[in-house]
Amino acid sequence: MMGDVNVRVQPTPNPNSLLFHVDRRVTEKRMQQFNSADEARDTPLAEALFAIENVASIFFMPNSITVSKAAEGEWDAIAPEAEEAIRSHFSNSD
Repeated sequence: MMGDVNVRVQPTPNPNSLLFHVDRRVTEKRMQQFNSADEARDTPLAEALFAIENVASIFFMPNSITVSKAAEGEWDAIAPEAEEAIRSHFSNSD
């Protein structure tokens, strides 16, 4: 058990994307990109993030996740849900 999951949210130059730094290994690959819920199938964290309304794409790097939203999405609604999905995923996999 590693304890609480530390997630730090950072804006990006693109107003439709947020970067979530995670103190856990997100992927063993150099990077993974998911442009639809269909592409995220069999990747539980990506599936959980696509379950959030207005999430358009997800980009995994070893210790971070970039979530991009649809133009009509609001970060006030998406960001807390995304952060909770990330925390929940890593809490359950410890």
